[in-house]
Amino acid sequence: MQKHTNIQFKQINATDTYAVRHPVLRNGLPLESCAFDRDEDSKTIHLAAYLENKAVGVLTLLPNSKDVQLRGMAVLTHHQGEGIGKQLLAKAEALVIDLDHNSVWMNARLIAIPFYASCGYQKQGDAFELPYGGTHFKMTKNLCD
Repeated sequence: MQKHTNIQFKQINATDTYAVRHPVLRNGLPLESCAFDRDEDSKTIHLAAYLENKAVGVLTLLPNSKDVQLRGMAVLTHHQGEGIGKQLLAKAEALVIDLDHNSVWMNARLIAIPFYASCGYQKQGDAFELPYGGTHFKMTKNLCD
């Protein structure tokens, strides 16, 4: 696995996430399907990983009163397995701590469970179906262990 050390992380706006969200999470669907609830909320954070000035990974953080939901995490297919996702997730977790929150949760696609488990997330409850992406599990991580 190639680990990139020249990744830059930037906060971006919601529509800038579409360049990665669309081919990875909404492939074959209209571009508008990349718009998520709360994307435009003032507290929502969109984070991107850049290699050579091109976004190769994105995620969205939705702060709630007690915790933060992670949504729309994606790394371009030809960059998966290079450590970009783990670095992007670590950066996001640091932001969550900076927001004075100590836990993160997400609805993880079945295919992504091993990745999130390797990053310390744990499955909660039973599998469920979502309209996009099929089978999911809720996963959580306490950042203050």
